[in-house]
Amino acid sequence: MATLLKTIRRPVSANIKIALVILAFLIVAGTLFFTNRLVGELKTRENRTIQFYANTYRSLASVQEVSEEAMHSTDVLSGVLYDITKMIDFPMITTDADRKIQGRLDTITGKVKSYDDQVRNVDYDSGAPIEQQRVELQNRIVEMGQYHDPIPIYYIQNSDSTVINYVYYDESSIIKEIRLLPYVGIVIISMFIFVGYISFSHVKRNEQSNIWVGMAKETAHQLGTPLSSLLGWIELLRYTPEDTDQVLEAADEMQRDVERLNKIAHRFSKIGSAAEVKVVELNAVLRHVVTYFERRLPHLGKKVALTLDESAPAYVAINTDLFEWVFENLVRNAADAIDHPDGKIRMRVHEVRGVVVIDVSDNGRGIDPKNKKDIFRPGFSTKTRGWGLGLSLAKRIVEEYHGGRIFVKNSSSSGTTFRIRLPAVEAEIINGKPKQKISPFRMRLEELRAR
Repeated sequence: MATLLKTIRRPVSANIKIALVILAFLIVAGTLFFTNRLVGELKTRENRTIQFYANTYRSLASVQEVSEEAMHSTDVLSGVLYDITKMIDFPMITTDADRKIQGRLDTITGKVKSYDDQVRNVDYDSGAPIEQQRVELQNRIVEMGQYHDPIPIYYIQNSDSTVINYVYYDESSIIKEIRLLPYVGIVIISMFIFVGYISFSHVKRNEQSNIWVGMAKETAHQLGTPLSSLLGWIELLRYTPEDTDQVLEAADEMQRDVERLNKIAHRFSKIGSAAEVKVVELNAVLRHVVTYFERRLPHLGKKVALTLDESAPAYVAINTDLFEWVFENLVRNAADAIDHPDGKIRMRVHEVRGVVVIDVSDNGRGIDPKNKKDIFRPGFSTKTRGWGLGLSLAKRIVEEYHGGRIFVKNSSSSGTTFRIRLPAVEAEIINGKPKQKISPFRMRLEELRAR
């Protein structure tokens, strides 16, 4: 029973682009998640540090106010406060209870000398006039208060507590830099995607160009042989119009050439469209290919023996016209690879566990190992006048149209073997022609569809 093969598939380049976008999204999402988690942990540590600083400051103030005799405890707390201050790596400003910054006074003039004692890790112009420094730091205090609530420092005496200072703080520079990391990553990934898109688009355009050029040359090549033959027969008819036998022979040959042209047109019409397949006996298809080349191989100027090792009948569901094209390409490439007078091309069919295997072997010069990965790529050819379309079309016909597989089984300086694997089909012979067996369930399903 004839079936239609699905030929509409997403191009490989489109799959690669989609994969790049998905990969970029996963990288950005992962980076944002990790960055937010890291920033959260760092902020928690900074909050603990500033809270510990405030508690130590409060304890120190309380001890200093309570007793003159607690000097030892005061010294200990002062040392702890000094160590904490050195550990702080984020901006911090200490103010009085009125949220005003208080500077260190000059012992002689009694005026404010600097604000260094109340400021940590804050960038400001310490060389500017003292009033300008105060205004600048006071503005910074306002900015800090917009993002983080200041931590009050209490003086505790008995059960009473009084705010004597406020500690304003901001995020450290490392947190701010880490926050920028995802955006830097997005820019880098966007550039990567852009470069990848441009590169793949360029490759795709080159492949399309090679395919169009190759199709044009393949068309010219396929049409050239029968057209040249037709021109020859026309010339023969002009010179021997009265020779009836010669005219009839020419007419027969011209009919064969016209049929060949029709088959070529039929083949090209199936590229890119649904191909109708039928169950056929594969050995019969290969015999037709062997017969076709037996008359043409001598014209190549080489002595090449083409043989077919037939085994038990092997049935497959294929489009005969397209598959003959595949075998013609393989035989033609094998003949081109033979550079000695004792050439041999062998075709063998056998079935293994429900899979029909076809081997096309030659005793030519083999394939260069560095070219093996490119031989099925459109536009790749090692021939001086080659256009690199035959094997790429063969791969498309076998794998995309028929669900099979074609690959190089082995290759060396003594020859190459191409292997094709196709699903085997059970068939029964009716009136000398193979017909696919249909299960009762499948038959019932077809009847329901017909209704």
